[in-house]
Amino acid sequence: MPIGFVLVSHSAKAAEAVAELAQEMAKDVVIVPVGGAAEGGFGSDPAAVLAACEKVEESCERVVLMADLGSARMSAEMAIEVTENAPDGTPRRVLGPGPFLEGTVAGTARAQTGAGLADVVRAIATSLDFWKDQVAHEVASNPPTPHAGVAGFQTQVTVVDEQGLHARPAAILAELVSKEPVPILVNGVEADSMMELLLLGIGQGQRVIVSTPDPRGEDSVKRVAAAIAAGLSNHA
Repeated sequence: MPIGFVLVSHSAKAAEAVAELAQEMAKDVVIVPVGGAAEGGFGSDPAAVLAACEKVEESCERVVLMADLGSARMSAEMAIEVTENAPDGTPRRVLGPGPFLEGTVAGTARAQTGAGLADVVRAIATSLDFWKDQVAHEVASNPPTPHAGVAGFQTQVTVVDEQGLHARPAAILAELVSKEPVPILVNGVEADSMMELLLLGIGQGQRVIVSTPDPRGEDSVKRVAAAIAAGLSNHA
């Protein structure tokens, strides 16, 4: 097959499960799952992602990398950056522009037909259409209350957890924020949403802005910032 896939996840089991599902519908497509940190557990291993790409390239002309969240996406992007384009100037490796599960299934199914890279990428992108329509419907039915800037209170803090705001630290932070009486934002996103936090891709040592639009929320912001500064894993 001209196009193969590398599936990059925070979880080895998640990557393997999605690969197994996709392989049922694309039996001839090379699909290599890679997940988890080098030392085990949740996380991402850039070296393993690169090795997976090289394995796929033994039998495929192009590699599509599908990544789920945060550092997994960064590892995929690193694998893309270190490779050269094909002789015709087109990329050998690309990041699939769609959700991890649905995009993988749609893309591999299209690759099974022998389609070229552009058609496969288009299939991955269109897998978002259902969710775009669903979100548009929900927003129209339940319009959110807008935050008129950050007029309340904000502060900056350095993330000290080894995992950054990924996996468990993100879950702990979202739980802490959900108990506060005012809305709390981290780098502009709702911090009571683990998914929003993961998508920020914040690593250890990076500084983040903790804020609230509520003028009465200074104490809440300070509590959340203190928890981040002390290490979220200490609150487990």
